[in-house]
Amino acid sequence: MASGFHVDGLRETIKALEAAGVEVEDLKEAMGRIAAAAAEIIESNTPVGRTGKLRSSVRGNRAKGKAQVLAGRASVKYAAVVNYGWPKRHIKGRHFMQSADDRIGIKAVEMLEDNINEILKEKGLT
Repeated sequence: MASGFHVDGLRETIKALEAAGVEVEDLKEAMGRIAAAAAEIIESNTPVGRTGKLRSSVRGNRAKGKAQVLAGRASVKYAAVVNYGWPKRHIKGRHFMQSADDRIGIKAVEMLEDNINEILKEKGLT
């Protein structure tokens, strides 16, 4: 079950910004802010087991074309099972990773627009 949301035209916008001289690092920073906000929401909705490792493994990841939140590590291999469930073992999914979709969806687009406008202003491209 995939989760998240897609912004139509984002790829083309990023290409146009790069062509106008915007640095890739600037775009990564904007995506990082969105990922951090989503990670905060997801972390607050992540179930806490005996150790709390799952909750502490939630982190935002930044890239020039997407904001991504990850959970789990080598020591927290069960993150997907907790999130999606395991019907054969009668484990129901908690869907904590999807908890940010509704709460940050529109806000993320607004944050992206604000960040892009800020970058354009800094570069004198407005």
